[in-house]
Amino acid sequence: MKRSTVLLLTASVLGVAAAGSAAQTFGKPLQGLAPVALKDVLAKPESGQLVRLEGTIDKVCKNKGCWLELKQEASSVHVTFEGYSFFVPKDSMGKPVALEGRVVVKQPAAEDVAHLKAEGGGESVGAKVSIEATGVEIR
Repeated sequence: MKRSTVLLLTASVLGVAAAGSAAQTFGKPLQGLAPVALKDVLAKPESGQLVRLEGTIDKVCKNKGCWLELKQEASSVHVTFEGYSFFVPKDSMGKPVALEGRVVVKQPAAEDVAHLKAEGGGESVGAKVSIEATGVEIR
């Protein structure tokens, strides 16, 4: 009886540990910055500002996974990956995500917007503010 209880408790603890480590990471490890509200970043964007955003993956590049759109409440932002050095799974839509990166304030070229929309991008691909992520954690 005691042995089965110990085995059950051990399996439960291992199951919790495994569930807690189920996050997939891409790029550089997250530094542990305090999360900020996306609506605040979009309201007063500062180019080069390092931020941590948390939300849901609304869209992903359907060709390679080379960008995503992060949604947080009613706001969304287009996210690219530092130096095109990593991609995320193309089936990541709807999953919770945390990422860290730099705010980019730059109006994208019309041909880039058309290209991104052809890959499945939404309205945020044409926005003046985007994020260049250094690291992404999908939960």
